[in-house]
Order: sequence, then C-alpha cells, then structure tokens
Amino acid sequence: MMEALRLLWSRFAESSVQLFEKMQTVSHKVLAPIFNPMNDFLGGLPEWVASVFGVGIFVMAMVWVGVFLKKDYVNRGRPYKSIWTDLRLWTCLSMMPHVVFYLYFR
Repeated sequence: MMEALRLLWSRFAESSVQLFEKMQTVSHKVLAPIFNPMNDFLGGLPEWVASVFGVGIFVMAMVWVGVFLKKDYVNRGRPYKSIWTDLRLWTCLSMMPHVVFYLYFR
C-alpha cells in the first residue's frame, strides 16, 4: 500500500514539475518583453533608491489615509467618536512597524 502511494506521489510530482516548466516557458515568452526592460532599468539603480521608494509607498499611504481621506468616509458607521476608534489613526499605527522593519533591515 505504501509503495503504491509513493509511486502515485512520484508520478504526480513529475507531472507537476513538467506542467510548471511548460507554464514558466509560456509565461516567460509573454512577460519577458514587458519586464526585461524594467528589470534592466531597475537593476542599474543603487539600493538606497529601492529603500526610498519602498518606505515612500508606506508613508504616502499613511499620509493619504491620515490627511486626505475624509473622516466621515473612513469612519462611516462607528458608534463611538473618540480618537481611539478612528480608523485613520489605526491605519497609520499598523503601518509604522512595516516602515521601521524596512528601514532597520535594509
């Protein structure tokens, strides 16, 4: 019984690998003309530029939520009006660890 399961599993694994290789070949032919120029351009930039853009996306999202979105739109239907139930505050607070980790481990 165990030998039959091992044989079945090995055939499944082989067919899965073959299918993945075919999919990878097809997707590479389709996507390479689009992404290769971007990869070439981005590969020439220094790493600090990637860090600035990575952190910048989080900071821009926090500014957008905290400053530009209307309070009524973000907090629609909240029963209590205290600062601790404001979703704009919690959005910014929940994104801060991402920014800190990204800056620390870059």
